[in-house]
Amino acid sequence: MAKRKILTVTLEFEMGQQTIHGKRIKEAYDALVIAAAEAAEGQLPYGSVEAVRSRATWDYRWYEASSDLVEGDEWDVSEPED
Repeated sequence: MAKRKILTVTLEFEMGQQTIHGKRIKEAYDALVIAAAEAAEGQLPYGSVEAVRSRATWDYRWYEASSDLVEGDEWDVSEPED
């Protein structure tokens, strides 16, 4: 059985101080998912995208911390060895 290949892209939009209601958030999310799927399908070989799953969260952050566990600027895009 072939190994599943998954491309995950995370986008975060930091919002300003304006009040934004749920309807506009949902519309922006829907537009983003459609645009991202169309862009990916335009760059990848025909038929290579089998499914697109999406998820949105809406939160308020007072504190956030992160760290990079892998150093370097280049991605290793070579095929894995079996």
